[in-house]
Amino acid sequence: YEEPILAQVIVKSYEGEKVHGLYEGEGFAYFEGGNTYKGMFSEGLMHGQGTYVWADGVKYEGTFVKNVQMFNGRYTWNDGSIYEGSIKNGVRHGFGFFRSGTHPVSYIGYWCKGKRHGKVS
Repeated sequence: YEEPILAQVIVKSYEGEKVHGLYEGEGFAYFEGGNTYKGMFSEGLMHGQGTYVWADGVKYEGTFVKNVQMFNGRYTWNDGSIYEGSIKNGVRHGFGFFRSGTHPVSYIGYWCKGKRHGKVS
């Protein structure tokens, strides 16, 4: 399972607050390609707590820093698989928990740039 990238960030429509023409505070953005974001904005960028949903149904709930998933969050894939834990630049990095939705597989431990890093428990 790979974390999808935020490639399409061209906003089709936006509902929420603006300051000096830039998205600010709480808002909802609908992007070209069908992806959506609901959460906090700062100076026109996704910044703070929010939920990003890709058109294929993959969901990220957590912290954003200037349009990038950072610090901690939760990914949910369509088959029910989840990852919850540390995120750096949009991928699993640091301590986190993964559980497969289709196989009796789970991993709790350290991740490095999206890959398991360390012992399986």
